[in-house]
Amino acid sequence: MKPATRLHEIVAGLYEWSSFHPQWKVEFNSHALRTSAGVVFIDPLQPGPAVLKKLTALGEPFGVFLTSASHERDAGWFRKHFEIQVYAHEKAKPDCDIQPDVLVLDGEKLPGGVRAVALPGSGAGETGYYTELGGGILLLGDALLHLPKQGLSLLPEQYCEDVQQARRSLARLADLHFKVMAFAHGAPITVNAKRQFLQFFEETKKQKKKS
Repeated sequence: MKPATRLHEIVAGLYEWSSFHPQWKVEFNSHALRTSAGVVFIDPLQPGPAVLKKLTALGEPFGVFLTSASHERDAGWFRKHFEIQVYAHEKAKPDCDIQPDVLVLDGEKLPGGVRAVALPGSGAGETGYYTELGGGILLLGDALLHLPKQGLSLLPEQYCEDVQQARRSLARLADLHFKVMAFAHGAPITVNAKRQFLQFFEETKKQKKKS
């Protein structure tokens, strides 16, 4: 993949950079979130020099948060470059190529007030990250996709550890209050994100009953 050359501010304090995967035909998104504890990077890919310069200017970095074992991407490079720690859910550890520095528990409140939300079923150690900043921001890996012309969707069944469990995990998101959703794959939702999610969630439950 070619390194990202553009950094986009999704909403105040939340930034995204992307690289297109030529084989899978999908954008791989990485995020930076400014918190009271400093800047955290979520599923980061090493960007081009211009983007890296802007990321460095955001503030003091304190960590890398992984949404699953398969999303470690360039976490090792970020750890070395910024001298920060890598956080991952405890169930991601066995499948990670790098050794996480901090193992995260479900519901744990991390530095900067970010909460880890375990979402089993998609990938090993699948975890969303939630913050009350900006009225509520939810950052997701493979638990939900938001691809062009598809809208919200689950990860295709062939890539899931347990597709039924992945569906059940969505109920955990319904209890959160958020205005913004950002995804590892697909465009962010910055208007009526909770409403759009709940509509998808209800449709998913109906499909489950029919199957």
